[in-house]
Amino acid sequence: MHTHTGVSSVDHLALVLRVLLLAGTALVAGIGLLRAGAVMRPWTAWVAGVGTAALAGLSAVVLDINVGFAITHVVLALAVPVALRRRGPSTFLGFALALLLIAEASLSHTSLPFFLDTVFVAVAVVWFGLALAKTWRDDSGLRPRPTALTAAIALAGAGIGQLLLSGIVDRRLWTTGYGITLSALVIGAVAVLVVTLAVRDERRVYRFGAIGVLAVVLAWAALPGIPAPHGLPVPGVAQLAQAAGTPVLVTPNRTGRNLVHFPDSAGSGITVEQGDRISRAVPIPGATGTWAEVDLPPGGSDLLIRRGTDTGTVEVDTGDLPEQPGATDPECASAALGGITAGASGPISCPNTRLLDEDADALRKQVSYLADLKAPSISVVGDDTPRGKAATEVVRAEAARRGLPISDNPDGALVLVSGWTQASQTLERVGYLYGMHLAPWLLHGPVVNSTASAALPLRFDPRDRSALTYGMTQAGVFGDPPSLSGYRQWARARGENLTGEVTIYASAQVDVMQMGGHQHGGNLGQWIPDGTIVAVSAPITEK
Repeated sequence: MHTHTGVSSVDHLALVLRVLLLAGTALVAGIGLLRAGAVMRPWTAWVAGVGTAALAGLSAVVLDINVGFAITHVVLALAVPVALRRRGPSTFLGFALALLLIAEASLSHTSLPFFLDTVFVAVAVVWFGLALAKTWRDDSGLRPRPTALTAAIALAGAGIGQLLLSGIVDRRLWTTGYGITLSALVIGAVAVLVVTLAVRDERRVYRFGAIGVLAVVLAWAALPGIPAPHGLPVPGVAQLAQAAGTPVLVTPNRTGRNLVHFPDSAGSGITVEQGDRISRAVPIPGATGTWAEVDLPPGGSDLLIRRGTDTGTVEVDTGDLPEQPGATDPECASAALGGITAGASGPISCPNTRLLDEDADALRKQVSYLADLKAPSISVVGDDTPRGKAATEVVRAEAARRGLPISDNPDGALVLVSGWTQASQTLERVGYLYGMHLAPWLLHGPVVNSTASAALPLRFDPRDRSALTYGMTQAGVFGDPPSLSGYRQWARARGENLTGEVTIYASAQVDVMQMGGHQHGGNLGQWIPDGTIVAVSAPITEK
């Protein structure tokens, strides 16, 4: 129902049906396995069996579940009260229903989670069966007191194991729905053990302990339907959260100015409140979605997100870290998102704070390519960031070496080495005869699509499997299109490097029809939405 993206919606109908169905199934399985109904009022077994069968049937109709499981569930639940008069069939049916319960609840789990689920089911089935029985047969070989103690120890161990497995042994235990439910599970399991040790009367142990076992079963059944809480905010590490029904990216999570980013799917009219200050999320040229700038104080605080009638809170913690240079650049947020998409959890440096050697080399080869095209001149547009200034100098120096004049004449070529916003605004208002040539880091759909066509020096093919996998993964996690800065962080987290030879790629805003009539442009994970990008040169090896 939920992923690491932080989707926090809860299907309340599915959750209620799951809890009631699993708890009822454990009860019916216990009645059948231990033949409790043979020594109790028969109508109790029938009520439990018919109720469980009805819940299974309702689940098959209302929810998208396996019909085979539902039919088997109905048949077994109704067969148990019918077979109670015969010990063999009753035990067999109860055992089969217990196995079905394990399969339905934890078949997709592996290793330790599957083992813990099996313990919860086994203890609940046995405990409910013994608690409902009026007497215990002397010839059954059952020793009620040791059985109760063994079951209570196993249940307490499983509860603690579930707590440790969750990884939220912190304040999220009492501040989130998942944590509160998990706490109830652990407290109920430990309470059963305490009752078992304190109460000497066997029958009272099972009757009183059944309350705790029921609480454990209800909490255990509810956990998969409740979104797990996000990790605690780490100072200096960008945070992907969920609030007001939409993903929220907070970066860089340091004292001072921060960006709060929302995807296109969140819509407009979103505000972010920090203390008594309100910031409105607005579009930024060259980027998708909306962005709000907020000033965060040192230490922990909360951001209140308002989106229409929906509200939500994002907990942040800046520690005592100073403000990060370049933090309000959307490219910096995209780089952070790329790392998060790959599961990385460390701080990053904003890309605009320095010019990478590989990018400097790509710019030199880009100028060399223009010289070979016999462009009469080039116009260089940078910005005042450290990377923009260094890139401008690299382009000018290489142009001088190749005898290529620097001029604003539109009969030449434009070389853009600025950030996303300035590049997008520049591309919208100018045109050059020898084309628009962009720095590698400007490979981002909203930037490239600001003009009809553009050329970029790249060390990878945006159409290969790895590049598309990153694009599709990020689209699923947040909804933003891919970017070179995000791809670099994503690849680095996976132990990969973009170290190919520089090749000039050209993008164009056209729809390319593939075989079978499927559109290439606009598909999930594509680097150029509603367009295409292809290589227009061989790898450039000269320095």
